[in-house]
Amino acid sequence: MCIFSKILPIMLVVALLVPASFASEGIYDQDLVRGFISLKGGLRSMKSDGVKLINSITGESYNKGYAGANVEVGAEYNQLRTWFDVDFMPVTPTKGNTEWFAYGITWMWGYKLLRQNLIFNIIPSIGPGVELLNIRNPDKYFTFVDSPDTLQKGSLYSFFGPTLTMELELRLQGPQFSVGIYGGYKVVRHDNFNGRELVDEEVKYKINYLQREINADKVFVGLKLSWTMLNRFQNRERDLE
Repeated sequence: MCIFSKILPIMLVVALLVPASFASEGIYDQDLVRGFISLKGGLRSMKSDGVKLINSITGESYNKGYAGANVEVGAEYNQLRTWFDVDFMPVTPTKGNTEWFAYGITWMWGYKLLRQNLIFNIIPSIGPGVELLNIRNPDKYFTFVDSPDTLQKGSLYSFFGPTLTMELELRLQGPQFSVGIYGGYKVVRHDNFNGRELVDEEVKYKINYLQREINADKVFVGLKLSWTMLNRFQNRERDLE
């Protein structure tokens, strides 16, 4: 297993303990916390290993680029922001009887580099997560080298792995609504099919890159629309008007 897979649990523990310790010691004022919801949509380009995996199982020639979408739910305190980013594909790439799709979740941490309520802001962010890649080909048959006598009808094959997302957003924001352009890089390392080498009975060769972790890293760019709720202090001020 690569170093990235080993350090991911440590990163998750830190992400859980840091906000918990802040809350227990009363470091922040809960009256100033604001919740938010964001919708994202854009284009992604996958590394060649991920595309080779998809094409080897489907027997098709899928492209590196595809469309994706995200839903973010989180909170911000002054300039610090944290949220869960749910990643999915509203349009599933299909060719013939084959298809593939992926979805995942990431715990992101970001910071507004300029003042919190400035009309323009720059927000870098980073966070660990997981992703599930699914590939469907109902027409092929496969065997496994650890059980060569077992013939399996090709259907849905799933690959699960850890991720690390790095993102930068350029945002125009109002009191509650904002629009931003974002881009970044997502490190993705899928498992190697539970350590088994997949053998296609039609072409009679081993897919050698399935003997190791699959590099399905992605470069992405898109548009983000956000709605930020009023905090307790702002709600009290509005009630007094």
